[in-house]
Amino acid sequence: MSRAFVKEDSDGPESLPERAVSQLPNYMTPTGHRALQQWRADLIAERDTLQGGDLQAQSRIPMLERDIRYCQARLQSAQVIEPRSEAPQKVIFGCRVEFIDNDDKTYRYRIVGEDEALSQRNDEKEALVSWASPLGRALLGCEEGDITTWPKPSGAIEIEITAIAP
Repeated sequence: MSRAFVKEDSDGPESLPERAVSQLPNYMTPTGHRALQQWRADLIAERDTLQGGDLQAQSRIPMLERDIRYCQARLQSAQVIEPRSEAPQKVIFGCRVEFIDNDDKTYRYRIVGEDEALSQRNDEKEALVSWASPLGRALLGCEEGDITTWPKPSGAIEIEITAIAP
């Protein structure tokens, strides 16, 4: 076998870089918190299953352990915000917000934590947006009837808040 295809510097698995952890407060909805706990449990179960497997299966273990460390760090720093039962006067974390753009296109989002927004493990009727995203920041604090700017990558647009729900 040619030495050109043999890794010489180490026989062990490559070390993976850690997942980036946001420096912002780690707000979560109860749903997002449960989903992160379930993801961690799924990762642990998969790691435990692979530990006795073949070499190819075991090569996934470092990635799983990295993701488990990430989940544990995020769960430790979580600040779970309970949802309100009544509609808030202003857009706040955890609420649903509906708005229209200049073309009268309607958008509906729930303001959630960063991990929950990235996972998008929600029903298809409801889009999720992180409170820390440009859109989330533009919406927070607005009231029905307010006009704000959505800083989209393709260019900022004016939007009008039409409804706020718990």
